[in-house]
Amino acid sequence: MLYLLVHTWKKEDFKTVGRKVIEAMPGLPKSACMISSHINAGLTGAWCVYETESVQELKDFWAKHVPEMHMADVIPIIQFFPPGPESYKIMHILSTI
Repeated sequence: MLYLLVHTWKKEDFKTVGRKVIEAMPGLPKSACMISSHINAGLTGAWCVYETESVQELKDFWAKHVPEMHMADVIPIIQFFPPGPESYKIMHILSTI
């Protein structure tokens, strides 16, 4: 399942957060794969897409390794473009309405 994790931090913590994320990435839980990561232009937050079977394990991992980075939201998502398996299901549902 895909999840969008929304992270926030104080601007003055940007370098610390960045360093700790890079150091922690090799230890990412085996049940999780980062698909993409986007940092806002203000350097105070990020939106990261993960494929994982255990979002709680992922939340616990980041809380332990980068306490300066707060989890603002976790949103289950469906990849629409480029098309993924779930997007075809959505298209089928829409075509039957």
